[in-house]
Amino acid sequence: MYLTNATDISCFGLRRSGNHAIINWIIRQSNGNFVHLNDIDVYQDKDPYKSFSKASIGGINPLIYHQDNWKWQRYVKYLMNSKTEYLYGRNSLNLDREKLRKYALKKLLIHSYEHYDISDAMMPWFEERREEFIGKSQRRFDLLIIRDPYNNFASLIKKEESRKLSRNPEAIIKKWIEHAKEYLGLSNYFKNRININYNEWFVNKAYRQKITEALGLIFTDAGIDTVPNVGKGSSFDKVNYTGKASNMNVLSRYQAFLDHPIMLKVLANKELKELSEEIFGSIV
Repeated sequence: MYLTNATDISCFGLRRSGNHAIINWIIRQSNGNFVHLNDIDVYQDKDPYKSFSKASIGGINPLIYHQDNWKWQRYVKYLMNSKTEYLYGRNSLNLDREKLRKYALKKLLIHSYEHYDISDAMMPWFEERREEFIGKSQRRFDLLIIRDPYNNFASLIKKEESRKLSRNPEAIIKKWIEHAKEYLGLSNYFKNRININYNEWFVNKAYRQKITEALGLIFTDAGIDTVPNVGKGSSFDKVNYTGKASNMNVLSRYQAFLDHPIMLKVLANKELKELSEEIFGSIV
């Protein structure tokens, strides 16, 4: 099989854990063409090119993958700016998924999985059919993104997901604990894991530079102040801070929810507290 991806990154994290901000930032470090298959639904279809929520495509000639007559207008825009980006929804009929899948060479392919039990998202069937689904890659990485549980849950609550949370908050707590154990090496689901501590990523430029080095990218820090519109931006600030995202108060969101019934369950979980302190130090 011929090479279709220079760098293949699968990305895992709970919702509201900084996934979109970090993925957007990684794309900006790549400085080349890219495909990002966002929020893949493995229960709908195991094939990431068929089960994404949204696909972002940048720097690739739209004549290759766009199917309707608008492709010529898009082609002209591409000729004027080869970094032009386009967004496609899950049910989009004008995206030729097979041609995009087989296009060589994608400099960067990112496929992201949100809010899963890691054991579900990384079942053996995916590894067995990885090249069939996404093509052959020169390099591959499994990114595990984790945010401290108190600010993570505060953002989930603020995002009006409290109805889902209130039905079974213990299930989400369990997911966070599972992610934390994998982060600390207490489990081993990923073959090529790179951990990203969102809290540290947000405040520490040297830490961000180390991430780009691990991924084989050139550090520019471009995109660090962008608030991606995917996921409708921040739970608290929407996209109001785009261009100055580093000014957002993302590390103390929990303070407004200390008395919330769901947060009280988070605070009461001893295992979660111990894992959080090992990764992030004392927060609450």
